[in-house]
Amino acid sequence: MKKHYSIVTLAAACAAGFVLALLLVAGLLIFRLGGIGGLPYAAKFAEVYNTIDRNFVGSPDMASVSDAAYSAMVTAIDDKWSYYMNADQYREYQKYMENSYTGIGVTIEQDAASGLYKVAAVQEGSPAQTAGVKIGELLSAVNGESLQGKTSEDIKKQISAISGEFKLTLRGEDGTERDVTVSCGMIQTKPVSFELMQGVGYIKVRNFESGSGDGINSAIDTLVSEGAKGIIFDVRDNPGGLLSELMKALDKILPEGDLFVSADKQGHENVRTSDASCVRLPMVVLMNENSYSAAEFFAAALSEYHWATLVGTHTTGKARSQINIVLSDGSALHLSTNSYLTPDRTDLAKTGGLKPDIETDLSKDEERAFVSGTLSHDRDGQFTAAMNEINVLISK
Repeated sequence: MKKHYSIVTLAAACAAGFVLALLLVAGLLIFRLGGIGGLPYAAKFAEVYNTIDRNFVGSPDMASVSDAAYSAMVTAIDDKWSYYMNADQYREYQKYMENSYTGIGVTIEQDAASGLYKVAAVQEGSPAQTAGVKIGELLSAVNGESLQGKTSEDIKKQISAISGEFKLTLRGEDGTERDVTVSCGMIQTKPVSFELMQGVGYIKVRNFESGSGDGINSAIDTLVSEGAKGIIFDVRDNPGGLLSELMKALDKILPEGDLFVSADKQGHENVRTSDASCVRLPMVVLMNENSYSAAEFFAAALSEYHWATLVGTHTTGKARSQINIVLSDGSALHLSTNSYLTPDRTDLAKTGGLKPDIETDLSKDEERAFVSGTLSHDRDGQFTAAMNEINVLISK
């Protein structure tokens, strides 16, 4: 009898332990999913996953299947600024935010006639420049393997996966091919470049990622010390970047007042302001339809303070800021978490972006050269318009 009582007690204890374990697992799931409402969706995902894994006649890569599902989930929230990155993609994104990437230092674009990719630009000081890669040459093969039919992303992945030197086959305009030895390495890009031209400072801002704020401020100081009477900021094709870098530049340029207003999901506002110190020079901002996020906001802030004339084409209108939420496996969600307003409390998404004060577009030939980085100032119609305007402002 005593022995029977011990078995019953043990069974009860095991049952209690099992229930407790279930409760702990359920609690963990609810914690990870952000609420009990997510449990049915998680269960269905597992059901679909297991159904494919057990029954599909092929041999699918279930990791890729899962990544596609996660990506589709973010796409379905209907916000073009939000997206999912797997762990590898997120690591590459982090390098981009630091203005660095793994590669040889070329910009490529597809050649319609051959289907191969043509070198549109070669970065100064890059492995490609050292190896003698020239603008206009076609990338034909890597280590003897043809690149015909491959996408630009395929080529990028293939090259970045190589450790050390490799043989790159290039095809010239006359059809002849040559081999060069090039190495794949970490390429550091400069987000800001500048020059002084006929008393006018020109500052090209490629993005607002790491180092751009200090780069802009340093460029301004140098140009002013060299006698610049006005400044042209070029944010064409600038995809934006970090709010912290944008604030560094705006705080230096603009006078005391509100700079940036952000509102979270609950509607709580956060206002960032500038001090009284500012740069009092005539200014022009060159922008286009690809001036996104921080670049678009930079132009809007200078315009609303009546600090600059806007030249170029109408921008897209983005009024959402994103953060990267890193998941447990190293993947991440790039998710819109705040809406933002200009100093005058304008929602650029509702207004449809910024309308330039002086509207001027590039021709198709100019646009191709601009994208490839080969458009000189004397052939750049938008730059010419900006230069004409800054000289008018200087003469007033």
